Amino acid sequence: MVNRTSIMRNLATVGITAAAAVALSAAPSSAGTDVRVSSYVCTHVACAYEAAEAFFISDGDDWKVCDRYADGDRAKMSITFVNDNGSTETDYLDATGGAGSCAKGGAGVNIPEGHKVTVKVWHQNGAVGTPQDVATATGTA
Repeated sequence: MVNRTSIMRNLATVGITAAAAVALSAAPSSAGTDVRVSSYVCTHVACAYEAAEAFFISDGDDWKVCDRYADGDRAKMSITFVNDNGSTETDYLDATGGAGSCAKGGAGVNIPEGHKVTVKVWHQNGAVGTPQDVATATGTA
């Protein structure tokens, strides 16, 4: 005669062991930190307007820069991170289409999960102009 209690105990043990194996084998998730940073034109009295805005989106390692003011300047950003080879990499991006225009970057780039990213944004007159009103923020890939 089959001992039902013994069978049930064995099935319960197998079920618990399988559940524990699945739980322990799950890959840890890594949530990155997005970045949004703005460059404001400021005087000694107050900040007058937002000239440029930059974003880093950790899910997909994408970034963009937007020109926010019709001042004749271009919006420019840099993003600095340590790549897969352990080298520090800095990418630059310009929004040159005037106020309201944006440029996107990051396609094909894979920043290692958990690595720090530093985003800088500014506006400048022309391709070789002097960076004005530089703002910086950090996030995590």
